[in-house]
Amino acid sequence: MNSFDWYSPDEDSYTLVDVLQEENIQNSLVIDLGTSTGFITNSLDKSNVIIGSDLNLKALKKQKEGNLIHMDLLNCIRQDLIDIIIFNPPYVLNSNCSIIGGGVDGCAIINRFIKEIECNIFYLLVIEANKPKEIIKKIEAKGYTVQIKKIRKILGETIFILKGKNKFFLNI
Repeated sequence: MNSFDWYSPDEDSYTLVDVLQEENIQNSLVIDLGTSTGFITNSLDKSNVIIGSDLNLKALKKQKEGNLIHMDLLNCIRQDLIDIIIFNPPYVLNSNCSIIGGGVDGCAIINRFIKEIECNIFYLLVIEANKPKEIIKKIEAKGYTVQIKKIRKILGETIFILKGKNKFFLNI
């Protein structure tokens, strides 16, 4: 890996956790996509069954315990069985570091996620530079309603926490 082996929690992760705690998620099957250190997983109510997934094997090995899956985005998951997916993706523009880099516009991984998403509810963190309005349009085109749950300005960027809810999801 470039410069570091996993992403340590920072203001973006804290903002996402603030929203998740306000949402009071309980008794749900949750995927923490790109779990890294497990900070988000560990912040959720213990009544949930939480699966942490990451492409970065070093980050998963660091966690030592929990329900962990080594996978690339959602390719190993039956999303119809999942209640909620939480994703703090690599979103930094023009970074060559796979831990934080999201390509030229910061949306390479975000766009892949949007193409793959089929679950009922998800939370997605993006920044202003990722063009949240365009991201929301793409998500809505997949049949989701989208709420902006929080906007937080921090040093150098503005964070948006989006909540997507599938209009057509049948929870059987």
